[in-house]
Amino acid sequence: MKNLILRFSLPLTFISFALITKWWYGVVIDGPDVFLYGFPMIYKCSAFHTSLATQYFLLELIVNLATYFAFWLMIGVFINKIWTIHIPRKISILFWIGCSLIIAGAIFISYEFNDVYLTKRDFEVKIFDSGCSILEQTPDREKYIKEVQEWFEK
Repeated sequence: MKNLILRFSLPLTFISFALITKWWYGVVIDGPDVFLYGFPMIYKCSAFHTSLATQYFLLELIVNLATYFAFWLMIGVFINKIWTIHIPRKISILFWIGCSLIIAGAIFISYEFNDVYLTKRDFEVKIFDSGCSILEQTPDREKYIKEVQEWFEK
């Protein structure tokens, strides 16, 4: 079980967390309209103090990581019951190198752009649309301008 976690579940958790997520488009109450990211909870959005910064919500981030880990662990246990999972050490090392590169890149970018880390999200959001994204690609913001303006006029 230890090998299943260290060689299968944990690396796939970090890789899938970095690559696949859900985007939400909404208006922050008393704030701008932004794209927010996270599944099942919103753990990241643009920071309000500067244009290139991001704000991370650590409690939601931990819940999301635990959800991804539980998913991959259940998949791994299910597959392991049917067919024994034996991941060679070299493949495991490649997984960990990939995870390390993703985490190191995220830390570097976070440091360079003056990101903000908050314990919990402290604002309300009115969500207009959501969808799944790979590498945080989102639809064009112009699609929602009319809908946001109508909501502000109410």
